[in-house]
Amino acid sequence: MNNHMVPKRLIAAGIWVIASANVSMALDEATQLKLGEIEYMANCASCHGIGGSGDGPVAEVLTTKPSNLTQITTQYNGVYPADEVYRVINGLNMINPHGSREMPVWGPRYWESASERSSSVPHDVDMQAMVHGRITALVQYIESIQAD
Repeated sequence: MNNHMVPKRLIAAGIWVIASANVSMALDEATQLKLGEIEYMANCASCHGIGGSGDGPVAEVLTTKPSNLTQITTQYNGVYPADEVYRVINGLNMINPHGSREMPVWGPRYWESASERSSSVPHDVDMQAMVHGRITALVQYIESIQAD
């Protein structure tokens, strides 16, 4: 197994932690970042690269080069646009006047995964919270890899 590949059971455990967390109980920052890193390595690193610079192994075969995720704050004059990053990942920001979007729309994919997983756990799982938690963890992880 590639050291950068994340076992599905680890992703499932992270999803369950997010989904089963009481709304009033926030995950600590280190846990949130770790879950975001797991999410990133499982779903983003193949295109954006391990470090986020857009040099993943799939990047060379894509028509549009993946974004350098370490430069988002620089592009926004020193402010990390967490809400905008969230919308891009979720697919809420789909307007592209220059053609199709090559990056997968993760919101619907996460929703489908949450639906499948919620039926297999013995808890009342809020699927919307599950999707939001995964995307939020990913947004926070991407913020943590911003260049100085």
